[in-house]
Amino acid sequence: MRAAARGVEAVRLPDATFRWDWWPENLRKDPVDKGIRLVVLGTTLTLSNNLSDWLELALCLVREQRPRLTVSATIEVACWCDPDHNMHVVRSEERLVGTATALTEAFESAADAVVRWAGENRDPLVHRTAAGLPNPEPR
Repeated sequence: MRAAARGVEAVRLPDATFRWDWWPENLRKDPVDKGIRLVVLGTTLTLSNNLSDWLELALCLVREQRPRLTVSATIEVACWCDPDHNMHVVRSEERLVGTATALTEAFESAADAVVRWAGENRDPLVHRTAAGLPNPEPR
């Protein structure tokens, strides 16, 4: 898993800050509501940000229901809907896991997806259009 994490760290933009966020206390909790996801570990890579529009890749490990976790990799773009939802996930890969072996395999697969996506188009307009979401009005 460490090698996979280093692979994700390697695709960040040269001037971008990078960190892994870690909430180990969420390993011992169950979500109080079906719509709540408790993040245990995660990072976000910003690949495009012009202050009004952005594209990010995220890799997260979240608590679903003990003892199971979900590992997810996502492509997220700024929202241009009315009302504004802040962001939309336009592509994702998720795996529900319950064993250490499955966790390792899922994390490595999610990290591979993030690395692969980092090499693709970084224009948020392209990703929003492909997902059928509205884009900002041309200026």
